Amino acid sequence: MRYIQTELGTEKFCKGCDDYYPATNEFFFGTSKYRKNGTQVLETLCKACYNEKYGRSLIRSNNVAYRYQGVMA
Repeated sequence: MRYIQTELGTEKFCKGCDDYYPATNEFFFGTSKYRKNGTQVLETLCKACYNEKYGRSLIRSNNVAYRYQGVMA
């Protein structure tokens, strides 16, 4: 985990774009895990990189017509 402290607060490193962003839910998706101090564990990719990497597969898996293409023929 790569975090740095700046005058803006805690920032987290994104492995996808190799840049630092504020460690908030505005820039990173949260996982279902929590640390002992009660803070939420964040994904390693920022939201933009996450959507670029997994966006197409998420849209395809949530599309009901795509799932039943071969079944209804």
